[in-house]
Amino acid sequence: MKIKTINCKSYTLTLKQTLQNAKNQYSKKDGFIIEIITNHEIGYGDISPLQGFSKETIQEIGWTFQAFLKTIDFNIDYSFDEILDLVEIHCSEIPSLHFAMDTALYDIEGKKHNIPISKLLNPKCNNQIKLSSIYLHGNVIKKLGVNSIKYKLGMRPIDQDIKILHSISKHNPSIKFRFDANQCYTFEIFIKIYQQLKSFNIDYFEEPIKKPDKNILQKIKKQSNTNIAIDESIHDGNNYASWIRAGLIDVVIIKPSIFGGYKKILTLCQLCKQHQIKIILSSSLESSLGNMATMHLAAAIGTNHEHGLNIYDFYDHFITSPIYTKDQSSVTFNQITGLGLKL
Repeated sequence: MKIKTINCKSYTLTLKQTLQNAKNQYSKKDGFIIEIITNHEIGYGDISPLQGFSKETIQEIGWTFQAFLKTIDFNIDYSFDEILDLVEIHCSEIPSLHFAMDTALYDIEGKKHNIPISKLLNPKCNNQIKLSSIYLHGNVIKKLGVNSIKYKLGMRPIDQDIKILHSISKHNPSIKFRFDANQCYTFEIFIKIYQQLKSFNIDYFEEPIKKPDKNILQKIKKQSNTNIAIDESIHDGNNYASWIRAGLIDVVIIKPSIFGGYKKILTLCQLCKQHQIKIILSSSLESSLGNMATMHLAAAIGTNHEHGLNIYDFYDHFITSPIYTKDQSSVTFNQITGLGLKL
């Protein structure tokens, strides 16, 4: 591909309500849209770092982007693999930028071949992905069209949590709960919480323990009968790959838009599959462009799990509208080329 220009435009999205977990609070999201213009196609990507997870600063993103531009020879007709390698060399230390650049390049390549990004990544990809739901404070409890719901722990007294959980279960008898504690408990407190919640239909506990390590995970395995998921641990410098290989965790939650380039994401997914670890892809409050890219990755990994990717849970207004509606429980990739969204 012969690149004519690469643009970077800032955006701010306002969440429809302040989102809070045990560690952070979010009311708006700042990011950048990457636009790569070639002689034939335009590709888009979303730079969407997330406070509390991402290590890079906005300034570092800008510096690295400008440095990368200087490496591009606008007179060269690059192959797809050549330009992907160039991005990896210069942007891999800034994961959100790497993800956005890969997305824009795959968007161009998909349009060129008239196929979706997911099929570029895996010719045997799924044509549909399933979505989970999330309970947000103040939500009207109703019958859901999904099989699983994420519930944040550590924000309210456990007695109040239990009342809400019983109400959700009453309206949705077969619902599975994905409890997310954002590393707010000591081991001893977690075991007490687990004893109070174990009667519910639990899919998994996500990051229940402060400063998790191999020894604590082994203790959890011995003293509880539940699945343990990691999320923050992927970004905190923990040796999570050794936990996977040792069979100490059951689920890996990946936020692709802040994890890095597509190759890095798919390598982690392959490691999880080798060790029979469940893979769930999750939103990092990215725009509809980043959200769509993550959906393509979910389709490419080929699992049948429900992913936490319905951004209507967070936004009423978008840079460009998603291809799905608020109440859909699945997304189908019919007649999509590239990313599937236009600005």
